[in-house]
Amino acid sequence: MILINLLPPEMRKKQGTTNPLVYAMVACYLVALVPVGTWAWLKYNRLPNAVQVLADANVELEQKTVAAAAVEALEGQIAEFEAHHTMIIGLLAKKIFWAHTVDDFVNHLNGPNGTPWKGFEVSCTELTIQPPAGVGRGTAKDEVISAGVRGRYKIVGLEADKAGDYVRDFFTYTDSAKFWISNGFVGKPEYTYRGDTPDWKKGIERVVVEFSLDWTRTKRIASSTTKPAKGGM
Repeated sequence: MILINLLPPEMRKKQGTTNPLVYAMVACYLVALVPVGTWAWLKYNRLPNAVQVLADANVELEQKTVAAAAVEALEGQIAEFEAHHTMIIGLLAKKIFWAHTVDDFVNHLNGPNGTPWKGFEVSCTELTIQPPAGVGRGTAKDEVISAGVRGRYKIVGLEADKAGDYVRDFFTYTDSAKFWISNGFVGKPEYTYRGDTPDWKKGIERVVVEFSLDWTRTKRIASSTTKPAKGGM
């Protein structure tokens, strides 16, 4: 049996028309899937990467913290070494070295500029070197260390009536000698001279004069000194 629809086209029931509600439901599902997909993407893709980056950053931070602590420890040791170095240099700068001075002193007793004394000989029978008494102020830019030298001297001369001349010649040459000037002795060599009593020794046919002297030796230290001064000090 064949059915024929005799209604005009505008009145015929349309076939295959989709209900709009279906479209709405599909759209709702699609919209709902967007946050779910975003969440899944963040959780399974971005979040693991972020966790790994954070872990790597923490490891790097720990390594750099350890390295920084090691550097700080080294800086502390360097500062300590520098403090010790400065202290040692300061002590050396304030130290008076006597070996070269004593050598100069022995040469000085032998005579002016290596030549024998004229008519007499000089010897030192006792020598006492006193430690520095402390640091005093020199000028605005330096300090002065002083040390004492006490000696007992004997002059043996050929002529009894020239004993005073022998003593005077000894003082005159000492005052201008390199030994006296270069080693920092101050004042005049005869300042502590208290006189003498010449003694004629018949057995050796010589006049003997004995006396004691106290000399003061100084060393200047510049306030900005970082190295000990060179020379015989």
